[in-house]
Amino acid sequence: MTGPFSALNLAFTQLVKFSGRATRSEFWWVFLAYVLCVSGAAAYDAMTVMALVETYGANAVAMIDFTAFTATWVLVVFALPLLSLTVRRLHDAGFSGFWVLVNMVPGIGGLVLLALCALPGQNGTTVHGSPIGRSIAKPLRGKRADDPYAKAMQGYAVLFDQDRPVTPEMQAARKEEISDYYRSRVLKPAASA
Repeated sequence: MTGPFSALNLAFTQLVKFSGRATRSEFWWVFLAYVLCVSGAAAYDAMTVMALVETYGANAVAMIDFTAFTATWVLVVFALPLLSLTVRRLHDAGFSGFWVLVNMVPGIGGLVLLALCALPGQNGTTVHGSPIGRSIAKPLRGKRADDPYAKAMQGYAVLFDQDRPVTPEMQAARKEEISDYYRSRVLKPAASA
């Protein structure tokens, strides 16, 4: 699962990447940040407008340019990253990126798009690439490869083996592995003629 800071980092570093896939957590963390920033900016703008009306009267609002509002700039900053992230999220759910255009339908379009983004991603490799973070684990020896507990614990195998005593066979195998690596990478035997 992608955390909030890595999701924001991915969204803003891949802001023009419309290919590939994005996980649900990656999308929803960025969407939450978007909603919070827009809400905060809109509240700030509302307080600013109310203060202007109290000070200068109702005519002061007519003189304000739309670029003076903070919410406008938040929308501009989030527009492209959120668009590309939504397209990648739709790819992960198995839809074409053009489904993002459903947002243009008044009223229900945005809700349909959010519902599509809430669907789970496809497990297999699709035309948009492999699933992100779902099939990384390699098959395990002696255990069922589809056992979720075994896959989760596979990353901790080194920690489980740290207290195991080193046998002479293990030490000999490690020395042989290092020796082979040294011969192939450092000494680099001359090519046969």
